[in-house]
Amino acid sequence: MRPVHRLLLGHALASVAMSLPWPLLLVLVFERHAGDLALGLTGAARMLPYVALSWLTGTLADRFARDRILMLTLVTRLALLAALTVALAHGALVVAVVAAAGAVACGTPAYPALAAALPSASSRVRRDTDLLVTVEVASFVVGPALGGLLLAPATRGYVGALALVGTAAALLVVRCVRLPAPTRGAVRPSARAVLGAARRVGAVRRAVAVVALLNGVLAATGLALLSLADAAWGRHGFGLATGVLGFGALAAPLLWWCGRSSASRTRLGLLAMAVALSAVPLAPEVLWALPGLAVTGAAAVHVESAVTATIQDAVPDGLRAGTLGLTDSVMVAAALLGSLAAPFLVSALGPVPLVVLLGLCCAAASVRPPVAAARVLIPQQRRAGQRV
Repeated sequence: MRPVHRLLLGHALASVAMSLPWPLLLVLVFERHAGDLALGLTGAARMLPYVALSWLTGTLADRFARDRILMLTLVTRLALLAALTVALAHGALVVAVVAAAGAVACGTPAYPALAAALPSASSRVRRDTDLLVTVEVASFVVGPALGGLLLAPATRGYVGALALVGTAAALLVVRCVRLPAPTRGAVRPSARAVLGAARRVGAVRRAVAVVALLNGVLAATGLALLSLADAAWGRHGFGLATGVLGFGALAAPLLWWCGRSSASRTRLGLLAMAVALSAVPLAPEVLWALPGLAVTGAAAVHVESAVTATIQDAVPDGLRAGTLGLTDSVMVAAALLGSLAAPFLVSALGPVPLVVLLGLCCAAASVRPPVAAARVLIPQQRRAGQRV
């Protein structure tokens, strides 16, 4: 196995393990009748660390050795998941939720570090970036899906242990892999430098806007499907529809032929999403909607991979991980906003017009995809006439 693929496998194992306990935590909070606020906070605790920290922790992988950052995230996640397992065994639910959220927070530098390192570490950057983004997105679905299968009383006690085993396996897989050190530029990597670069470079601004739109659309679609299923497909259709939408992410590598450049891949992926989404409300039965939902899930990851490649090309190595961390924060924040806004939009517009409108938003975004023509010029080097 290539070293890069060992890193991707380790990231997959750790990401799935980190997501595994959340269905159980939600069920335990619900069973204790802790109230809607406690249930909502528990659900949000999985997402908030990305919004609050990714833009900041991503810069760590621009300042320190990226392989060490990856190992540190795995070790800290292992310790926190061990604390979660002990807390669940003793019924300390609040401690378990805090430990699970802490594991998510400690994992926030991992994806930016890997995505930033691929241009230097991989001889097949595009394919490996596609795999990395597929792993990152799919882990949000696969982990909770596996955790949901373990919710029976007889198997609940194994959730924490399986999360520990997955993270320990990830440590073993990546323990000897080394990554190139980040290139030192004229400006010390920091959150301020990353925000400045993102503000100045049009390709990065458009890339961040595209992933924000993408994740907002997907979150709103997921909730709109509940009303669609209730009105036309039967409530049993909701679980099947959301499952296909989520697991469609795993098919994203099959779209490798869809566009040659990052810009064309973004444009074609957004157009595919627009067509597929617009067709979903026309389905008389849930089975007819499944192909459109699968294409939507796959095309979304295809676009996210293309946008990641755009940032890899547009941003110098010394600021790349921080910029990808900023993108991570924005996309998760957009998903949270989409989830909050969707119920009101469904009430105001109805589920069918809303899903069609979301498809039209994807089509509109395809008109001007992000294009990385050159690397960022930071002020000190612009004055000196040097390119980063």
